[in-house]
Amino acid sequence: LSLRRRAIYTGLVGHFSEEEVWPLLALWENKYAEQPPFALNEFLAEVVLRTERKLERARLYRELVGALTGPPSQLLPDPEEQLAAWRQGRNEAVRRVATPDAAAQATFLALGQALLEQLDAAQQAALRGFAAGNLAGMEVGPELTTQLRTWFEQGSADGIAALGLEQLRKLLNLLYIGL
Repeated sequence: LSLRRRAIYTGLVGHFSEEEVWPLLALWENKYAEQPPFALNEFLAEVVLRTERKLERARLYRELVGALTGPPSQLLPDPEEQLAAWRQGRNEAVRRVATPDAAAQATFLALGQALLEQLDAAQQAALRGFAAGNLAGMEVGPELTTQLRTWFEQGSADGIAALGLEQLRKLLNLLYIGL
């Protein structure tokens, strides 16, 4: 884990500011460190969504693969201590970058609830069913798709917390089409 963390850290440092690196490294460690190597592409997709920046994704991918397969002597030191300090909440500015915009999520939930409240029970059920059945265009992993389906079917907001602004926009568009 230490060697792979060093490789991911080395690759990310060249593209992101110090404030952006910690949440991205934490994301990799929490969600992708134990995944097979091809999950690196999924990690990069999530990086693009979270940072909302246009990146040379192919170049970053090549650099990360190079760091992961290259000699350890070319890697930066293990940032384990800095990452642990960030996780303990010592840097509040970095924490804000770590998650998608909380205000946008709250707005989306309020808007979704307001839309559903305007419908009778049968219309609500039909809209929820339509949206739950059409999540393929969201371009999210199977776990998040399951959470979103749960949100549509039962109202659980767990899946929304993992969405970025672009995904919230797609989800709102899906509700609009369903209406």
